[in-house]
Amino acid sequence: MAILFLTTWVILLILAVRLIARGWSAATDLGAGKFVESSRTVTRPPHPEMTEIKPGDELLVVKFTPDDEFNNKVVDGMLQQSLKDRIEELDDDDDDGGSPVSV
Repeated sequence: MAILFLTTWVILLILAVRLIARGWSAATDLGAGKFVESSRTVTRPPHPEMTEIKPGDELLVVKFTPDDEFNNKVVDGMLQQSLKDRIEELDDDDDDGGSPVSV
């Protein structure tokens, strides 16, 4: 059993060292500027919903950042207080006398 363990351990060690060496050489190549950035024209067909869109057309952009109303609630603590009130309300509903459960 020990021979199987040692054999597996040595093989994994060799593979790990090889992986580290290849990653190190790839990082060195990247830093040396051996890779060339280039641009190319997209040759694949556009998505079916994008066939009518022409270059330069304005598109609807959705930003997932909180608005001022949300920021005011968080700053004022109303949102946090509402959450605390809800937790207390749920805790008050547990009147069966059983042992408490922490989640």
